[in-house]
Amino acid sequence: MLHALEQRRALRALDTRPIDKDVLLGLIEAASTAPSGMNNQPWRFVTTTDPERLDALKATLSPGNYWAKRAPAIIAVVTNNDWSMKLGERIYAPFEVGMATMALQVQAVSEGLIIHPIAGFNADEAKRVLGIDEANSLMVLLIVGYPGSDENLSDKHREAEHSARQRLSLGAIHAFDHWNADLRPSASA
Repeated sequence: MLHALEQRRALRALDTRPIDKDVLLGLIEAASTAPSGMNNQPWRFVTTTDPERLDALKATLSPGNYWAKRAPAIIAVVTNNDWSMKLGERIYAPFEVGMATMALQVQAVSEGLIIHPIAGFNADEAKRVLGIDEANSLMVLLIVGYPGSDENLSDKHREAEHSARQRLSLGAIHAFDHWNADLRPSASA
């Protein structure tokens, strides 16, 4: 497995040190290499580093994402189903945006950064802060920073920061040749 994939974790202990704009652009360049149906590339990214706008964006975060307020950069991941290929009921934009976002995360880890996708924010308010059209979907915010001290984390988050990575077994997520009952998520999942 690639080192950057092994090392990628949604950590929270961030340093407030600024990230060079060339490094941030490199993350977007990595995202742009992702495949997409009909080469539509239905992803858009807004990287926020301006202190005033960054503070306004951080004000949209849910209380559980208090730790993200230390981030020197936040990347908004935006799409619109109309920007992507559709086959019947299958709309590919979310899948394609996921691939682009994973490429971005792998590049971030390769640059020595922490990158943590979050859904805990007021999307309507964040779209207003960033000037994103109402018709577009702000899928996720990517919290980006260099590794820092865990002293600002809650006990729960500090413990999670140092715990072993939790992943389902390959048998729970994969089968050869046909679907089987082991692939059904458990009731607690």
